[in-house]
Formats: sequence, C-alpha cells, structure tokens
Amino acid sequence: MSDKIIEIKGLYFKYKDEFVLEDISFSLDREEFFGIIGPNGSGKSTLLKLIAGILRPTKGEVKVYTDRISYIPQKVTSLYHLFPATVEEIVALGRLSDGIVKRFSRRDKELIDQALELVGLGEFKDRKLSELSGGQQQRVHIARAIVSSPELLILDEPTTGIDVVNQAKFYELLARLNRDMHITIIIVSHDISGIASEVSMMAYLDKKLHFIGKPRDFFRKIFWPVEIENLLRS
Repeated sequence: MSDKIIEIKGLYFKYKDEFVLEDISFSLDREEFFGIIGPNGSGKSTLLKLIAGILRPTKGEVKVYTDRISYIPQKVTSLYHLFPATVEEIVALGRLSDGIVKRFSRRDKELIDQALELVGLGEFKDRKLSELSGGQQQRVHIARAIVSSPELLILDEPTTGIDVVNQAKFYELLARLNRDMHITIIIVSHDISGIASEVSMMAYLDKKLHFIGKPRDFFRKIFWPVEIENLLRS
C-alpha cells in the first residue's frame, strides 16, 4: 500500500469562466491531520469537493488512494436540524451502503453504539437531533462519518456557530480520531489557532497554494498571526 493517500498535480478548476483554483499541486501521507485556511472565496470548499469526487477538475489530476471517504459539508447540521430522527437513527445512516435500505445487524448496532461512545454521546442516542447543542450536533455527524470506518475524513468549516470551549473539544476529538483510529483528516476552517494547535500539516490557499507545511513554519516563515487574521476577515 502506498504511503500517500492523495496526490494532486497541476489542478485547475473554474466555475463558468472564472478560475477558483489555479495550479495546485501537493501530496498527503496517510494518517496526516491536514488543515486548510484562507480568505472567503479562496477555493477551499471547492478543493474539498474535488478531493471527495463531487467535482471533476477543469485541468490536472486528483488521485485519492482509498474509496473509504466520509465528507461532511458546510452547514450539514442545518440540513438535519428539523429532521424528525433520533441521534441513533442519524448515526445509523452511516451504515447504509450507497443509500440501500437494509435491516441493521447486531454488528451494525454495536458499531453505532461504539461511535456514539467515542464522541461522548452514548447517553444521548434516543434524543432528537434538534434537542442538542450545536457542538453536540457536530459530534453526531462525526459519529455518522466514522461508523462507516473511513480512511479519509473531510470536513468543511465544522466549527461554524460553535462556542470557543466546544470548538476546542471538537478539535481534540478529531486529533484523537486521527491518532487512535489512524484516520487521515482534512479540515477547512477560519479558526487558525484551533487548526495550528492540533494539525500535523497546514496550507494557506487563495486560489493558488501559497504555503503547505508544518504549522510552526507557517507562523515563523510566512505570516505574523495578526496579518493572517486581517487576511481571513477579507
């Protein structure tokens, strides 16, 4: 098995006549925890969709060496917020293959219970999703993602609308999944300090890839934190 899980070469993507990604090239090793930051409209979400196979490149290559991918898009919580289902039922969706409805086996139920315990929500499995806080709802979606045993977990702005304390807990959960379950994680966020404190690699994207490397090198060699904060508000 290759040590690489993703290889991207000369990637371009455009919506209509405007390029949103230009000449992106990088590779990612298995079991990395990879954070991507950049201003609004910089192509971050588009890059995730290309990696997840939702979009196809205008030019260049995106090679992903696994088909065990879980993708959690922006605002996924709002999509399920009014859905009349329990936490357990939402997580169980992760055990469906290609949307095929099936009777859940004892093993399925064990994996669902394990996923809920892992994210600290075992006691909430009979609650309606709408009864949970924003941070708890995001953990439900993490449980739904990991119950399918992914090798690659992709998250787009998962901490939006979550308070600072629960953001820190959320990043700690992802770090534990990366470390203990050996899941490669790619996360897009505006929370620079949260990403920098947990990820093993990070990138700054603004249509082009301006930096990729260790978080300490980003702050030491590329930008001062104040400058980055100003860029991300633009």
